[in-house]
Amino acid sequence: MLEIEEIIKPADQGITTPFLCNASDGNAYYVKGYAASVAGLMKEWLGAHLAQAFGLPVPPFQIALLDDRLVENYNGPAVSELKGGYVFASKQVHSVTELKFETVKKIDVQLQINVLIFDLWVENLDRTLTEKGGNPNLLWKTDESAGLYVIDHNLIFDDEFNKADFWATHAFKSVFINKQYDAVEKLELDIRMKKALACWQSAWDNMPEEWIELNDDTQCFDPEKHLQRLSNEANGDIWSKLP
Repeated sequence: MLEIEEIIKPADQGITTPFLCNASDGNAYYVKGYAASVAGLMKEWLGAHLAQAFGLPVPPFQIALLDDRLVENYNGPAVSELKGGYVFASKQVHSVTELKFETVKKIDVQLQINVLIFDLWVENLDRTLTEKGGNPNLLWKTDESAGLYVIDHNLIFDDEFNKADFWATHAFKSVFINKQYDAVEKLELDIRMKKALACWQSAWDNMPEEWIELNDDTQCFDPEKHLQRLSNEANGDIWSKLP
């Protein structure tokens, strides 16, 4: 089990207040805990697995254990925003910035399509970007190995998902303009969804029991409902969500 050994500082961005921390494997991670809510942590864990299995570039991630005493001894907001216990840890990627609108054109079109369809599938409204700015939850690596990283899945499975809002605000909505998905392309994306969905049970089995028990108490997240919808859409229903 990965253990957090040092809380360095809060992240510069993120309403769930992730903290940059050093861990027992010698690497730094952005850690989410209490502020993300137990439902948010479960979605983050499941969403990262689904995105990775779908073939999206996701930073390495793990469940980590954070000692209460480390939180209490930190001189800052960690006590109210993080708390001890099991946390979601996403490995720090160096030389990255938040994706800017003008950088979108540098990203491979097929990768944009894959991210767009994945977010439509998991009903993620938290990937917004327009000429005026937004909250893309996408990182762009700025060094010689330039590339995209997909992060933050704590708001997927949105019970108030609105198709019109999705198509109006998604960071890669422009890739859809005048696009027609043919039968072969739809089949390839259906296969991606089915392949990704095969990781669900393993991800669930490796989730901390305390998260599951807390969610059972609060009933904030209904995994069976969303699992059934994901399965239906992987078998073709997703295409009814196109604009």
